[in-house]
Amino acid sequence: MNELKAKVYETAISKVKEKIKMLDEERRAINLGILEDTKSSAGDKFETGRETMTQDLLTVEKQLKQAKFEFDELCRLQSIKGISPTVQEGSLVHLGNDIFLISLSLGQLDVDGQKIFLLSESSPLGQTLIGQKKGSEVNFRGKMMKIEGLF
Repeated sequence: MNELKAKVYETAISKVKEKIKMLDEERRAINLGILEDTKSSAGDKFETGRETMTQDLLTVEKQLKQAKFEFDELCRLQSIKGISPTVQEGSLVHLGNDIFLISLSLGQLDVDGQKIFLLSESSPLGQTLIGQKKGSEVNFRGKMMKIEGLF
């Protein structure tokens, strides 16, 4: 299962790297558009277009900053070695029929044909799982589930 955990991290990091690459390309395209936009006789139309591009650039830069944070955080969590006896940040948890990585809320990944859900320790399910041990039963939204494995 440690092999699966390593693959989950590799897949998640790869996904975030691709997101960073896409956002960086989008930022370059917007910057190029701003630089190439020349003032025309349209006056206000020019200023409105330029302002729209500037707002788009700010949005992309904010998303890029978040993606870089996600990359750094995944790398930090990946470096945690050893298996804790309780669920903690960085744990891979086999809960019922599902597998969760307690890390960042990045949604679902497909790793070797298995669905893995990345969720934050501050999410409702994450809060329920933190501190629990293998074999523990947890009640989440009225449903009892057993922690089958902890890696």
